[in-house]
Amino acid sequence: MTGLQVYVITIGQGTQYWEKYGHNMLVFYDPATNFNVAFNWGTFDFASPDFLKRQLVGDPQYWVDSLPTNLVVDFYTQRDRSVVLQRLAFTPDQVAKALQLAMANVRTENRHYRYDYYRDNCSTRVRDLIDTVLGGALKASTIGKPTTLTYRSETVRLLDDMKFIQLGVMVALGRPADRPLSVWEAGFIPMRLRDALRDMRVAGLNGAPVPLVADERVVYESPAHRDRADNPVLWPLYLIVGLFIAAEIVAMGVVGERKARLEMVFRLEASAWAFVTGLLGLVLALAWTTTQHVFWYRNENLLLFNPLSLWLALLLVLSLRNPRWLRPAAVTSALVALLSAVGLILHGIPGAGQNSLALVWLALPAHFAIAFGLWRRSAIVPPAA
Repeated sequence: MTGLQVYVITIGQGTQYWEKYGHNMLVFYDPATNFNVAFNWGTFDFASPDFLKRQLVGDPQYWVDSLPTNLVVDFYTQRDRSVVLQRLAFTPDQVAKALQLAMANVRTENRHYRYDYYRDNCSTRVRDLIDTVLGGALKASTIGKPTTLTYRSETVRLLDDMKFIQLGVMVALGRPADRPLSVWEAGFIPMRLRDALRDMRVAGLNGAPVPLVADERVVYESPAHRDRADNPVLWPLYLIVGLFIAAEIVAMGVVGERKARLEMVFRLEASAWAFVTGLLGLVLALAWTTTQHVFWYRNENLLLFNPLSLWLALLLVLSLRNPRWLRPAAVTSALVALLSAVGLILHGIPGAGQNSLALVWLALPAHFAIAFGLWRRSAIVPPAA
């Protein structure tokens, strides 16, 4: 196959949350023999054994598959996802090596791998194969180029039209997700890798430098899905929501001091908030200590979503039957509120806090609103005998 060519095919965003990060593959095409095969390192199956369990513990299994390129293009265009083809300026020897590596990857004994959504995914596998063929030139030219991107900022940017999932990811990610990325590392996003390849130059057949991307064409451009170019500013919306929740809790607490029925509503609302935030905190603590999700480690969001809040929720429920439980509930709520304030203080110290200030503005007002209401009540409750 002397006319064999190598392409990177980059697929844009789709409607499902796992499609928001884009996708890419390597394509080998020989116009003389009509050999036209795409190698896909992002294959998974929801119905595979222990799929959900593996996802939760950080040990998902993906595999490499090969299939006709025309089926790939038809599938993604029908799903209204943009498709871009970049032909790489590989020499014949480099083309042969790339195909050899791809064929080796698709063998049964090699095709499965532990998927890491940031450091070892479909895009990094394509990137690494290209780098291997180029003798390490791609990494050498991009690893030293800093960006303003982080794993968190890229994730938040791409999930901006799925607000609840975006919120969940913001809560789950810990300090490791805030490290600034190089151009090389940013290649975990297929669209970033596509852009980095455009800027790369390699030695051509005569030794003179030529662009790595010999030509590029847009096969299909989605009118509906286009990844956001800038990072969304989330804290104003989160602050508004946080203040609204806090204001409602304070208002219900003040009125509840005069009306017994609304007093029950105040305590149930406070208990529900404490239960939800405490349960999230328990999940974060378990994710840090019992899973392989490296980017869930060292999560300062535990200051905002604190497992201690589960104890507060229980105390509030108990106080409905016996008001003497209000005093320990007030002490616990004050501790929860103060710990959330530590999260705010950390953000005021350069380099001390992880990039989740928006979550501070969401959670802190409600924690202090509950503490305020419970301290007012505990002051009029006699201490336990």
